[in-house]
Amino acid sequence: MAKAGAPGTSPFGPKMCAPVIMKYGSDEQKKRHLPPMLNSDLIWCQGYSEPGSGSDLASLRTKAERRSDPSGDFYIVNGQKTWTTLAQTADWIFCLVRTSNEGKRQEGISFLLIDMQTPGISVEPIITADGNRAGTQEVNSVFFTDVKVPVSNRVGEENMGWTYAKYLLEFERGGNPYSPRLRSGFERLKRLASSMPEGEESILSDHAWREKLARMDIEISGLEMFEMEFYSKLASGQNPGPLSSMIKLRGTEVMQQVQEYAVEAASWYSMPFPEQRAWNANVEPIGPEGADVLAPRYFNGRKMTIYGGSSEVQRGIMSKVMLGL
Repeated sequence: MAKAGAPGTSPFGPKMCAPVIMKYGSDEQKKRHLPPMLNSDLIWCQGYSEPGSGSDLASLRTKAERRSDPSGDFYIVNGQKTWTTLAQTADWIFCLVRTSNEGKRQEGISFLLIDMQTPGISVEPIITADGNRAGTQEVNSVFFTDVKVPVSNRVGEENMGWTYAKYLLEFERGGNPYSPRLRSGFERLKRLASSMPEGEESILSDHAWREKLARMDIEISGLEMFEMEFYSKLASGQNPGPLSSMIKLRGTEVMQQVQEYAVEAASWYSMPFPEQRAWNANVEPIGPEGADVLAPRYFNGRKMTIYGGSSEVQRGIMSKVMLGL
């Protein structure tokens, strides 16, 4: 299996699979996987999206055929997953695979845990718009060619994977703490705006800019309230439900707005200069401190309103569950 580069970033980290294993996994799966997850000794990646199957995830085509031999029951997996964060360093991948073509598309999907060292798995990096360099590889394509997976690695019942995937996504969408990062980014944005001149004064002398920042401050405060409610629900043993969609929707959209305003504030200083950002570069960055990372962050951040279910998907969930539409 191809492995290269350092760990990328993940929206939920190496323990993303834990909610599903804790609720639906077998006792053996819990004993095997939860302790190393707790110690962060086990890195997981997520095998959901496929070429042509993103927000319409029920159309996935990676196939798992059940077979038997003297060694026991197993699946043979063939297909491709894409945009797989951390695949180049992951120990395991949890995958949605098609085990049946009967009935509704959602009814033929199963949830498998697959060791990334299994023969037949290959990983290829995807070069993103922010400019991948050595040590910063983030997303990948993962290919499965006649990969043998024991049936004991299936979580829950066969063809019930869609139910388990939706349960996991409740925690992924709401469990990503956006507001602390937004507060930090917002403070950096205010410092940047204060240092950028507009004539003899900073751009904060423009009332339109002050209005932008005021709206953003309110948005972040509202998101903080949502997140506190989310963690309060978890602490009391409740599921987050559609609240996780509200957090994911607003968190990602406001994060993109912070990144966009930062590029706008830095003006031409935010133009990407990859040679300045290499780990061994001797080129002195120009412009205000931190301006050289603004464009790459902006480009990378375009994905936030897509992964974990696009903003349109989140609005559909909220209208269905909360408004009954």
